[in-house]
Amino acid sequence: MKAELLRIPIITDAIRNIDGSNMVRCTYFSIQSDHPAPGWTLTPVTTEASPSMILLNFEAILVGPPQYSDIFRDDKDIAAMYDFIEKHEELFVDINDIWVPHEWFDHEKIDQGLVYRITLETFQWCWKLRNDVIASESFRNLAEQQKDPEPPLRYSEIETRAFKSWTENQINHSQQIYHDNRERYLQKIKA
Repeated sequence: MKAELLRIPIITDAIRNIDGSNMVRCTYFSIQSDHPAPGWTLTPVTTEASPSMILLNFEAILVGPPQYSDIFRDDKDIAAMYDFIEKHEELFVDINDIWVPHEWFDHEKIDQGLVYRITLETFQWCWKLRNDVIASESFRNLAEQQKDPEPPLRYSEIETRAFKSWTENQINHSQQIYHDNRERYLQKIKA
């Protein structure tokens, strides 16, 4: 997918006032490795470069399921993402967050768990703000100067339903494991 068409899925979490602006904390998924992964190499951007690099402590932002689809259509796509990544011992799925201006959202009331797709450029600005690469004032200046006619965020109803279903399945699965193994858990001390 071309970078200018790329949109990253983010999930709404909480609203806070940061430096005088209402911001929405949004989570996103990434693949990470916290030790050398000699089997993973960096593909050169140009044909002039040599792929003589090994990745170490990398973070790859997830934009969709491992199969050939642009979006997470159901809870099976999300499970497939985890299964695909966890097949590799040196990799894990991590959930990180960015802060996104409230005015970029098309919903007045932002509930927890809504999935939006954010453009790559605006994701990068939010990532830089979150990781203290740019200050709040610089972030606001970038946002005001944006000339892209496309809105920075696009609501994804199908992905909102998929992640809600996946979350419910995870909770139900955890409860079932607990109930099936109650005798192994710590018992309350009776006084």
